[in-house]
Amino acid sequence: MISSLGEVSVASVGVANQFFFIFNMCLAGVLGGSGLFISQFFGKNDITNIKKVTALSILLGLVMSLPFVIIAFVSPESIIHIFSYDPEVVALCRNYFKIVVISYPLTAISMGFGVCSRSIKNPNIGMKCSAIAIVVNVCLNYVLIFGKLGFPKMGVEGAALATLIARLVEAIIMVWYVYLYKKDYMLRFNIHHFGMFEKDFLVAYGSKSFPIFLNESFWAVATVCYSVAYAMAGTSAIAASQIATTTSNFFVMTAMCIAMGSSIMLGNELGSDHIDRALDYSKKLGVIVTVTGFLMGILLIISIPMLLKVFSVSETLAPDITKIFIIMAVVMTLRAFNTFIIIGVLRSGGDTKMALIIEMGSMWLGSVPLTFLAAKLGLPIYLLVRCTSVEEIIKFVFGVPRALSKKWAVNIVKDL
Repeated sequence: MISSLGEVSVASVGVANQFFFIFNMCLAGVLGGSGLFISQFFGKNDITNIKKVTALSILLGLVMSLPFVIIAFVSPESIIHIFSYDPEVVALCRNYFKIVVISYPLTAISMGFGVCSRSIKNPNIGMKCSAIAIVVNVCLNYVLIFGKLGFPKMGVEGAALATLIARLVEAIIMVWYVYLYKKDYMLRFNIHHFGMFEKDFLVAYGSKSFPIFLNESFWAVATVCYSVAYAMAGTSAIAASQIATTTSNFFVMTAMCIAMGSSIMLGNELGSDHIDRALDYSKKLGVIVTVTGFLMGILLIISIPMLLKVFSVSETLAPDITKIFIIMAVVMTLRAFNTFIIIGVLRSGGDTKMALIIEMGSMWLGSVPLTFLAAKLGLPIYLLVRCTSVEEIIKFVFGVPRALSKKWAVNIVKDL
């Protein structure tokens, strides 16, 4: 819907979303450690520690959101100018920021309970809350952006308000489920659980969780660096990459969900000391995610004509976006498999430091400098995206041997 307002609107919302993306990935980094421990504690049937980790997750998520909220409120231009100095983009983005940033703490709450719920084999509540939030967001986008049902036409501010309301609804439903609807819920922590963070517990948590936090945070920064490089090609290039990347991520999320589910399954088995079963599951799940990635790539290519119409892509942008879609579709299988190796396999057993080295090395020593070099040379946007995809090749070369070594298959909660 936003795309129909023009390339400037797409670019402005895309810039604001890059900042949210960094926050979201930092949050995912904190919660990734929580998911790792809860999945293994669940295999061990340790309810007390599950509640402790959940309490710590929500606390860390809220603390994480504060600096992002403050920066966006106090100095939004410092963020916007990283990507664009276009006066129209800056003005629209500033208006979008001042509303949507209020939703960040709400995201921390709902995402925290969602990740912890998945780790105890209850993904349905997070999925249902997210689905409701998406429906609310889409409906309110239509009403508030275009001024329907008696509401004024608000443009990108309407899009921001729709997102804020959707996040509020999602958080309320999640808290209601945990504390009111399902009163015996395993994640239902109390205030006294905040006083149960012993030194040994925090040290063990930090040693495995901090590499995940660094991984997701620097991965997010690297991804934003790609956007900065793309922005060097102009506002139209920002819009083209935003549309293509958003669509591609929709397809990749299928593989991402399998990888996260795999991490939980393998973590449960490792926490139960079923090491051989975890190794067997990892092989079968690897085949599933590879086939899924291949099918998603084919589906993306088939969907290109429809996607160009859905996003109302202009004739000038269509050739570049089409090429970007094709490049993303071709590497989809490799990207899905690498996601499974990093998230589903290595992290499930606490091999988070090696996962950090593999992922950061492939980006910061490979694809990021290569993409900026291509941007400096003035290459078209689709070739910049092709340079970005080099990270998947590097990740595959180093990730597969580590997975085959079986060094990741460890019960990290046995003595906790």
